[in-house]
Amino acid sequence: MRKVAAVFMLLVIWYFAGMYRQTSVMTLAVCALIFVLLLIGIAVYQRFNINIRPDKKQDIAFKKIEKTVLVRADNKGIFPLNRYKLFLSVNYSGDKKKLKKKFTGCAWGKNGDKDDLSEFYLTAPYCGLIDIHFKRAKIYDNIALFSVPKKLRESGQLMVFPVEKNMNIIMPMTGFHDNIPLVETLSEKSGDDHSEVRLIREYRPGDLYRHIHRNYSARTDNLWVKEYRKENDFIFDVFLDTSSDGPVPPQILDSFYEIVFSVIINLCRKDIVIMAHWYDKEKNGIVDLEITKENQCFEMLARLFLTDTSCSRQTISGSIEQFGDKCMVISTGLEWRLGTRPIHRFDPQNTETELATNIFDLR
Repeated sequence: MRKVAAVFMLLVIWYFAGMYRQTSVMTLAVCALIFVLLLIGIAVYQRFNINIRPDKKQDIAFKKIEKTVLVRADNKGIFPLNRYKLFLSVNYSGDKKKLKKKFTGCAWGKNGDKDDLSEFYLTAPYCGLIDIHFKRAKIYDNIALFSVPKKLRESGQLMVFPVEKNMNIIMPMTGFHDNIPLVETLSEKSGDDHSEVRLIREYRPGDLYRHIHRNYSARTDNLWVKEYRKENDFIFDVFLDTSSDGPVPPQILDSFYEIVFSVIINLCRKDIVIMAHWYDKEKNGIVDLEITKENQCFEMLARLFLTDTSCSRQTISGSIEQFGDKCMVISTGLEWRLGTRPIHRFDPQNTETELATNIFDLR
């Protein structure tokens, strides 16, 4: 509207200058034209000296919680950029449906100044990886009357995690891997005794030298080693079955991520060691991640977001069978089972409610 008003006023001035041919009016018309050309020139100058990009190439957000996305405008020019309008598109990776957005920002300072940051807000409905593409921008002059277009090729990613939920999981009395000796306790909890010895036995080939009981060995003239007691009897193999007959819709993937994250993080809170396994298409095989801390659950989801896990059911059916009946399986069909025994099949419309309210018996 201001641009239209300015052009209209300029035309009126030129009309009266042409009608009356007075020196003062003609001088005013020339000054007005020079002023307009100056503003357009400043906008063109700003276009070549401004670079608009995401402040972070990769950031995190949480599902259904408003996220502030920061945009940096690196201004290399001598004039402050009072206003620019950014046009961008937002879509989940692999989803052709794009949400178009636009917002207005500014860049008062020079390159690197903290005041060059502007922000817009985004609320993600699903878990997963969101691609943010900067398409173009309008660069305005100092009084925001005129603008020139600028093409952009910048992009960023937003990893959307689920919100933590407390699950009611009933565990068996003994672990699944009690027959596997655990030689040394590894724990980072404050107050844990890392040297609680279960027994002292004679040295066997393959024992670590740092476990040798030096005082007892010196007294007996034989090598004796310390064997440590297990703090945790529970070690679960969790296989993430991402096989399907076709592309998995974002709504189903969202429920899958919710189940995987909630199950594993709640097992970690019970001091259970998780060995997570899933298919990596780039490596053409199964990859593994040991999870002992809650923050590693976020690392696991981030790796799932960034990995192409799509495969046929035939590709990984043999891999699942190798883990045996004591392997926990969570599939994109929203089925959670222990070996061949089903634990629960989730409803994609009520996954979050079921996770928070149901009782899951693993005995």
